[in-house]
Amino acid sequence: MNKQISEIAKAALSGSDISRDDAAGLAGVTGQGVYDLLYWANAIRYAHHGDRITLCSVISAKQGKCTEDCRFCAQSVHHQASIAEYDLVERNKIVHAADNAKKMGSHRFGIVTSGESACDTDDWSAVLDAVRALVAMGSITPCASLGSLTKEAAEELRQAGLERYHHNLETSEGHFPNICSTHSFEDRVDTIRVAKDAGLEVCCGGIFGVGETWEDRIDLAFTLRELGVDSVPLNFLNPIPGTPLGDMEPTPPLDLLKIIALYRFILPEQEIRVCGGREVSLRDLQSWMFYAGANGTMIGNYLTTEGRCADDDRRMFHDLGMTP
Repeated sequence: MNKQISEIAKAALSGSDISRDDAAGLAGVTGQGVYDLLYWANAIRYAHHGDRITLCSVISAKQGKCTEDCRFCAQSVHHQASIAEYDLVERNKIVHAADNAKKMGSHRFGIVTSGESACDTDDWSAVLDAVRALVAMGSITPCASLGSLTKEAAEELRQAGLERYHHNLETSEGHFPNICSTHSFEDRVDTIRVAKDAGLEVCCGGIFGVGETWEDRIDLAFTLRELGVDSVPLNFLNPIPGTPLGDMEPTPPLDLLKIIALYRFILPEQEIRVCGGREVSLRDLQSWMFYAGANGTMIGNYLTTEGRCADDDRRMFHDLGMTP
């Protein structure tokens, strides 16, 4: 690469946005250079976030029977994955799950529903009631991932007390048609803009190991920067039998750490949290996700797969000197 990693890092530390050419150079780092990349990503993380980390948890509040065909997802009616399917759970179950998440140490709790959108279904009023119930708890910040949004629905969520809306772009605009055909990349971008226009914070990231190139990874990061999202969840493919990507070869753990580091360089101030797939993908390098630049993670179970034991995660945070 033309520039030294340290030179690019010092520019990022001074508040300058790195260029696509610089990002491409970082993505091409190999050998000992990978460890230099992680070192400087960690320095950028520490400059903006110190040793503080943020934790979030979710409930799969409505599962399966999704009409969309995202190729990595077990909940699609287009695939043959074997998962439990159920309609929207009752409010008390959501509140109970949020209380358990708080006891695990979570700061945020997300209500997640399957399907293209919850705002045009009979579930909508119940979802709003659940958000209000989480607000009334006063001990955990409510988030939601409910598919595409109308302006009216976004405003109703804000009025109900929702602080942050989650809606991943998943991958780059160029690679998106290889991942989903039932809606477009621009459809997802529109929902991000609707949420922001309504005054909601936005949690938006992607999933890696789904056949994308390093150029796709860079393109997604720059799109997130342009959209001004607040939190960036990075998910790593956990291949689910019965889905089109169920036989994908795993991405090497060091490459996944490079992705985290690259995103920290491009998005120095944002929350970067490592979420789904970290246990099976990073394996023995899981604790390195913070050294690579992450300042948050999801704790507890995911939507259709189990997460790591919360006690093991809390021990990891303690051993690293990280403060939730």
